Amino acid sequence: MPHISKSADVLAQPVTASKEQKELNRRSWIEPLTKNKHIVPSLEKRKAISAASSRRSSVDTTTTTSSQFEGITLEDRVRITYEIANILQKHAFVRKLAKALMQYGCPGLRIESIMRTVARTIQVDCEFIYMPNVMLMSFVDNTMHTTETHFVIQSQTFEMARLVEVYRLEKLVTHGEVSVDEALEFLDEVVAHPVLYPRWINPFVYALAAFCGCVMFYGGNWKEGGVAAALAVFFGLYEMFSGQLVSLQPIYEITCCMIVGFIAQGLTRVGFCFTPVAFASFIVLLPGYSMTVGIGELVSRQLVSGVVRMVYAVMYSFLLGFGISMGSSLYTLVDTTDTSSFISYCNMRNQNTGTCITTVGPMWYFLTVPLFAVTYCLYLNARPARWPVMVCIAICGFIVTWCLACKANAPAQVMQVVPAFTVGLLGNIYTKISGKMSFDAVLLGVFYLVPGSLGLKAALGVFGGNAGSEFANQGAAFALSMIQTSIGISVGLFVATLLVYPRGTSHTPLMF
Repeated sequence: MPHISKSADVLAQPVTASKEQKELNRRSWIEPLTKNKHIVPSLEKRKAISAASSRRSSVDTTTTTSSQFEGITLEDRVRITYEIANILQKHAFVRKLAKALMQYGCPGLRIESIMRTVARTIQVDCEFIYMPNVMLMSFVDNTMHTTETHFVIQSQTFEMARLVEVYRLEKLVTHGEVSVDEALEFLDEVVAHPVLYPRWINPFVYALAAFCGCVMFYGGNWKEGGVAAALAVFFGLYEMFSGQLVSLQPIYEITCCMIVGFIAQGLTRVGFCFTPVAFASFIVLLPGYSMTVGIGELVSRQLVSGVVRMVYAVMYSFLLGFGISMGSSLYTLVDTTDTSSFISYCNMRNQNTGTCITTVGPMWYFLTVPLFAVTYCLYLNARPARWPVMVCIAICGFIVTWCLACKANAPAQVMQVVPAFTVGLLGNIYTKISGKMSFDAVLLGVFYLVPGSLGLKAALGVFGGNAGSEFANQGAAFALSMIQTSIGISVGLFVATLLVYPRGTSHTPLMF
């Protein structure tokens, strides 16, 4: 009988484990939002724990005095095995850190500098070459005269909550406050941490962003904002559906823009202007950030990644413009109703609108501007504890843009550089004072500046409003306007970084 009871206990163990796993999976996704506890400890807390001795002073032994022609004792074998394991552990940490930085949204022009700083700190001789979605790293062993090359392939997403943890870990490593094995444990915990927000929330985030963007940036009224939000919900659902079909992913953006253009053109027959509805519905697709990073990489002399990213962003802009034009042309082919008088009315209503909106009163900015910032906080997967800083810095950038456009009548170049300089200056000052990452706040400000600097004139230029038809061109003006916008934003951010860090920084390089 005891033998039977023991067997029953053994059989009950996997059942209990499976029940515990099910209970773990049933945890609400809201639970991580209520906790403000970081996975990686802060640098100050770590220094307080290990104040007696810092690991920076301890130098790992990477050489051996034993000759290959002499007899190797057991102690030498154990020591050599330990040294090899230590080197391989460092290589594994460098590879995992590069993959995490690429995956969670680190700017491309800073990845190489971060990796060089970390490799120099942990005493790894390695060279890095970064291209979009690909990192080439070559580990050099000068004692054995050998090299080992690795390709790390990872597409970029925006996970600001995890990027903050990686940033804290990078600071601990560069200050010598954690060993490599501890850093690997922290990094594995960050990677294993669940996603902050579920995927089903994306359509609602796109809808709020489209509603606010239609009112703030494209001169739309409340009705057009509601229609743009409905189209954005369709875009979010279409994105979730296209992710399940491999054959649909290459043409996902252009087919979505064709459908949006077809519907928006049909709505012009019932009193909705085309440009605010169509352009606001895919405001999250605008490639302004990619183009800004590409310009920054070119300025930083990272020619390969900069050229690749710029060409992709320009072609992406052409795809968006072509898709909208194609969809609208298809509808005009089906419905030949004359709407020239209404198109003239829309052009007249929107020809002088950019950031200064006359369709909806400026007092509504107190509602739409913070709401637009909150939607992008959700889009960037930022922790709620980070929202106040991100929203405040983004609002400051929008206020500067509004003052320059509506009060000072500043030219386009000034409207692109000065707000970006303001956002970058506030972000770098925040990092310098608090020691915390400000890249997420600067990134949110960049998302604000892309549609604001693009303006309605560039949107109308895509469709050739001066040629008697709203849809004469195929996207060239849109792409060129995005390049001009990206150059202005990059210059403003670089000048702000130069002002706060004139000599650069070796321990906190995660900034734009």
